[in-house]
Amino acid sequence: MRAPVLTMLLISQLNTAPLAAQPATGPGRLAGFADVADLTLAAPMIVRATITRASAAPARTAGVAPAGRVRLTVTAAVSNPLLAPGPIAATLSFLWDAPIDARARVPNVKAMEILAFLGPPDASGATRLISSRAVQPWDPALADQVRAILAENRTGTVPVINGVTSGFRADGTIPGESESQFFLTSRDGRPVMLVVQNRPGEVRRVLVARGDIIDESAERVRPNTLLWYRLACFLPATLPAAAGGTDPALARDWRDALASLGPCGRTG
Repeated sequence: MRAPVLTMLLISQLNTAPLAAQPATGPGRLAGFADVADLTLAAPMIVRATITRASAAPARTAGVAPAGRVRLTVTAAVSNPLLAPGPIAATLSFLWDAPIDARARVPNVKAMEILAFLGPPDASGATRLISSRAVQPWDPALADQVRAILAENRTGTVPVINGVTSGFRADGTIPGESESQFFLTSRDGRPVMLVVQNRPGEVRRVLVARGDIIDESAERVRPNTLLWYRLACFLPATLPAAAGGTDPALARDWRDALASLGPCGRTG
């Protein structure tokens, strides 16, 4: 029995098709961890696939691609689902606005391996790419990063941060020693505390504790992890006045903590 074909249609604000949107331009390469995390956490389905056929899509039914692009109808064979809501078809088809080459020719994408970030299929078996960058050239390092994010997310132990409600600061017993504690809000309602410890001659420590007590379970924030992403990309750059931002020393510790985390780096 022949397997059903899932039609992957890209997103476009100009689309009027009843089942899915027109393709958006792509792929745009992902610049860093935050871009990868944005796609990974938003996608109900992620697959590795190989393009087996590509042809110009009829303008009458598929519309016209933006300047510098050509709209292709692509057939791709799935070789490995990294994430799936259930059984999926072995062959996928989708519209893709591929960049034309320097001679304005249709690119040869046959045998190109891709990593695709997809929405769930509808009743007819059609699905969509979740963004204009949801088709990426296959890269083992990128796939490993996606798998690591999925694995961390599945544990359910990394809080989804919504904001900061309050903070306080206490000086230590020696000059230059201090500790600031910021109380964060999370989607699951459980307490989350961001702790900033400053000691003379030592690298500033930024910890996250789940609860009202700082103990051995407090976790140091490591770069390019799901916890780092949810702090660096979703906390405000400046401490709100209602959370203690009118206190210069507390506001400085907040800025220093975010500087220690580093910039989010999102480009999408």
